[in-house]
Amino acid sequence: MLDLIYVHVDITSNAVLSKGITHTDFVQSVVHKPKNLLLLNPYTEDGEYERHSGLKIIRGEDSVNQNFSSINRRRKNEEIKWMDFSDMAMLKELTPLEISELLYFGHTKTSLHSPFFYKLQNNFVFFEFADQMTRVYYRYIDEFYRILADKISAVVLELLNDKKSFFRRNISIDKMSGELLKEMKPILQEGVVFSFDNVEERGKELRIPIHMIEDSLWKTKNTAYKEDPVIASLVYNSAKRTWHFEETEEPLGIQFPKHA
Repeated sequence: MLDLIYVHVDITSNAVLSKGITHTDFVQSVVHKPKNLLLLNPYTEDGEYERHSGLKIIRGEDSVNQNFSSINRRRKNEEIKWMDFSDMAMLKELTPLEISELLYFGHTKTSLHSPFFYKLQNNFVFFEFADQMTRVYYRYIDEFYRILADKISAVVLELLNDKKSFFRRNISIDKMSGELLKEMKPILQEGVVFSFDNVEERGKELRIPIHMIEDSLWKTKNTAYKEDPVIASLVYNSAKRTWHFEETEEPLGIQFPKHA
């Protein structure tokens, strides 16, 4: 059972740093499926060598899907680093300066300029590294809210079925909408933990506390984050099959959307 999900959204670069959302979760929920991949790890054994850029590539949706399935099965220690791109001809138009930027991006996981290259028309830049941490750049940030909603829904479904009695059949739930998480954008920009090992049951409601820890990622390796304020709760009502969130505080001037 997953203990927590950490999320920090940078609205300037559309980068999301997270813990608990894996490459598998991304692949299962993403809508704009990558057509081709430029692999930003120059030492990877995957893909075919592309002479102009000096990097490995994977061409075509079928090959990309096969690669993703292979990654999810083997789970090597090798870091996952890739950028999608739309057209082989434009890849060959990259300048030496643009190629050096790509190499720097792959090494530092931080872009010198925009993470979205005009010639590549990329929608994503994906990095997964140790401790279930990912940093993903989204051209369309709504993709992330959908992925996070699917992941939280899956965890809550597992929680509810773990709690049911032996003689009851499996419980189903209605998936959360990504639109609800978009309303939570003000707190997701602060760096928060959704704590699943401290879920509270109140009648038919399952309440997930949300702690603000900002960029103190070390707190996710133990229970230190529980000492930070609970600024909101994400609530699933199993009788009404509805999701909502409730703010408990507004620290640091955070302004939540006002509901009618």
